Amino acid sequence: MEQNLTQKTKFGMLWNAFEKFASQGIAFVLNIILARLLTPHDYGVIGMLTIFLTFSNVFIDSGFSRALVQKQDRNEKDFSTVLLFNVSVSLILYVALFLCSPAIARFYKTPELVQLERVFFIVIILNSLTVVQNSQLQAAVDFKHIAFINTITQICSGVAGIVAAFYGLGAWALVIQALSKSFISAVLFWCIGKWIPKTGFSYKSFKSLFGFGSKLLVTGLLSTTVTNINSIVVGKIYSPANLGFYTRAQQFPELVSGTLGSVLNNATFPLMAALQNDRENLVYIFKKLIKTAAMVVFPAMVGLAILSKPIISVLLGEQWLPAAELLFWLSLSYIFTPLSIINMNILNAIGRSDLFMKVDFSKIPFIAITMLITFPISLKAVVIGSFVSAFIYFYINALMPGRLFKYGAFKQLADMWKYTVSSIIMGVVVIFVISFIESSIIQLFFGISIGVVVYVGCLLLLRDTEVRIFLEKIKVLKKNGK
Repeated sequence: MEQNLTQKTKFGMLWNAFEKFASQGIAFVLNIILARLLTPHDYGVIGMLTIFLTFSNVFIDSGFSRALVQKQDRNEKDFSTVLLFNVSVSLILYVALFLCSPAIARFYKTPELVQLERVFFIVIILNSLTVVQNSQLQAAVDFKHIAFINTITQICSGVAGIVAAFYGLGAWALVIQALSKSFISAVLFWCIGKWIPKTGFSYKSFKSLFGFGSKLLVTGLLSTTVTNINSIVVGKIYSPANLGFYTRAQQFPELVSGTLGSVLNNATFPLMAALQNDRENLVYIFKKLIKTAAMVVFPAMVGLAILSKPIISVLLGEQWLPAAELLFWLSLSYIFTPLSIINMNILNAIGRSDLFMKVDFSKIPFIAITMLITFPISLKAVVIGSFVSAFIYFYINALMPGRLFKYGAFKQLADMWKYTVSSIIMGVVVIFVISFIESSIIQLFFGISIGVVVYVGCLLLLRDTEVRIFLEKIKVLKKNGK
């Protein structure tokens, strides 16, 4: 059984990785086109609304998706109860936000928000319809169907947004994109999932699931606040255009680092939950995930930082160049994102959502201090503060795994030294090479090419086991492909 689950997890990780990088990659390309049709102001305005959507999604889920996956004896009553809860909460939230739309517009001093948000927030209701179906597929490690749904959704919604932008609809193009994405996703999840609720609300099921999920709700709200606090304050203190620059800069590291963290989180959680009583194998997988994440994310984020200016210039255009400096610091801050996710994920896997909550609450003082210091200075100071905070959060997130499994921050960093050294050497070489090149396109081409060669070469010289295994698997795939 354990071997079968491990095999399913391997395939799940592959499909989940495909889904995340394919769908996000497609979305990334389509958003590049959108960025050339829309203005930083348009993105900034929608960025203000996206914050409220993110918080709403946390309330809708309330930790139930994780609770359903973590619970080993889930049943029909559990699924039906969660669905009814999700939909009920989404309707309440939509009505509340609809009524509060004038107040939100006044807060940001942007009158055009009123009509935009009343349509945009319909997404909240649509998103509530997919929580159970998505959880069922995750619990079954069926990431193949999730990959299909999300890829199709990204393509269709992206095309809808581009068409709307082409016809001059401005910020409404992004609203259309969001609505079509949520609608298509809901339809596909219900069609493919083939699950229809057969029972009503069960208080017993709710109590059982909420006992685990309530702590994740609290931590989810706190985590969402930590993640979005900069966007909230930037939108308030600075202009919509500055928020647009910030959100577009954030898009690049989020695509790589955030997606990788999500892949490792979603695909391996069912396995770790199943092994929660087998500490030896659980810790082995935990260490493996940390090393794998570091091997990929370290060079990727260093590369993004170094090539920030040509990336913005080539992909988004000259009007977005102020975002380049923001991208540099945000890329470095995202180095620790997958590592933090893995450290927190293992706490949920063993059913210790209470520790998860305690860890997140311990970050509040650092958040407050960072905000008080950086926001009065400048937007650049804000993103530099994000980089410093990210390292501190990683250390805090690793404290509990260190106590429970004797694998804390320092031991994790010790296991990552090869990737750190190799990334630094790669960065120095790339900076030296592109300093002789004026063209942004050529800088980008040679920077990526040379960076990959130098990084892999350094790891081979350092005799890194993980990269050797990775290269061997590539050889096998090529051989089988022939």
